[in-house]
Amino acid sequence: MDAAPVGWYPDPYARFPYRWWDGSAWSPYARAGEVQWDPIDDAPKAERQPGLPAVGVALISFAIGAGASYLVLELLRSNGDPGGPLAELVLSEIPLWAALVGACFYVSFRRGTRSFVSDFGLRWRPLDIGLGLAGSIAGRSTESVAILPVVIFHPHFRAPDERVFHRFTISPTGWLVLALVVCVGAPIVEELFFRGMLQTRLVGRYGAVAGVAITSVLFGAAHLIGWSGPVTLVYGLAIAGGGVALGTIRQITGRLGTSMVAHSLFNAQALLALALVNSHGIKIG
Repeated sequence: MDAAPVGWYPDPYARFPYRWWDGSAWSPYARAGEVQWDPIDDAPKAERQPGLPAVGVALISFAIGAGASYLVLELLRSNGDPGGPLAELVLSEIPLWAALVGACFYVSFRRGTRSFVSDFGLRWRPLDIGLGLAGSIAGRSTESVAILPVVIFHPHFRAPDERVFHRFTISPTGWLVLALVVCVGAPIVEELFFRGMLQTRLVGRYGAVAGVAITSVLFGAAHLIGWSGPVTLVYGLAIAGGGVALGTIRQITGRLGTSMVAHSLFNAQALLALALVNSHGIKIG
């Protein structure tokens, strides 16, 4: 640029459309329809932190999605609950998932590379099946550790009543829809949002340990939407514990494929346990 003649050129600081080049340096004179004074700060810029600036967008989008999901449920129930529990399950998840995936698209397209692979690590390898299985088992362990204080101080703690799940598992169709929601849809959407977008940013700002921990707490808190008493808080705590394993395996491999598989198998274990309990007529709690 040293050889360029005096004149107006595209602003290299990207603050105005044009900036005046005096023949040897950029001047404070900038133009956007009219000439304006814009002092130049040539001090070294702070190094860009890894991950996209997405925390605010994530919180807002989750609040919007959760609110829309609640409104859908209220609308269905106020109209006699057409379609029954399965309609509630599917239709309430649609706005929530749309908000979470929409946040990822917004952040990637407005602030990233427009590639989920580059921005969020959305890739997988065949090895992720085995790693995901190990991660799902580890998730059960970290889940148990998370709720251990509750069990110690409240030894007569009762597990959630299985009748909550019976609303969806009274028919083969119900089992199929429930499996698709919790073992396919939820792992894909939630891992993309929490471990892909949110954890990447938090790890970049606060380090791996804090980033995984904060993401896990938020992940557990997100499962408090269907509040049904103190037991829901314990459920959220357990989910946060499982999230530690999911976040750790995603951090180690650098891929969402591993945490998605682990998340899917983690939920599948719960469904399998429920199926075994139902088939033997065992009452939980």
